[in-house]
Amino acid sequence: MERSEQQSLPVVEPYDSPTGGWGSVKSLAEKSIAEGLAVSTIWNTLFKQNKPDGFACVSCSWAKPADSHAFEFCENGAKATIWEQTKKRTDRDFFSRHRVTELLDWTDHDLEKHGRLTTPMRYDASLDQYVPVTWDSAFR
Repeated sequence: MERSEQQSLPVVEPYDSPTGGWGSVKSLAEKSIAEGLAVSTIWNTLFKQNKPDGFACVSCSWAKPADSHAFEFCENGAKATIWEQTKKRTDRDFFSRHRVTELLDWTDHDLEKHGRLTTPMRYDASLDQYVPVTWDSAFR
């Protein structure tokens, strides 16, 4: 998606319903579908989030309580988990088309829409771009 196709500011609309509850469930289902994930897959993942034998929230440091409940996560934490599991991928070609200076003008949300990196990258200041590197050099 080129910058000209993106919104510069999010649209905020009035919301008169309670926070959490079924509205949150609907929102999480919509986010899952938008990321190309089966809703059942994300629920199986979220039921492990912040649980003693599961994993900690990817967006905060919510503690894993000893006596946990099925929905022991917040909506934003659940959305962060969904975004981490996206099927969308940002490959090396994306960075050959975009300079970092250009990407600095993009919103976090617009960058997030491109998906996860598929190869390790390192910033090359002379090109003002991220360039692919080997996995071995990425861990040095």
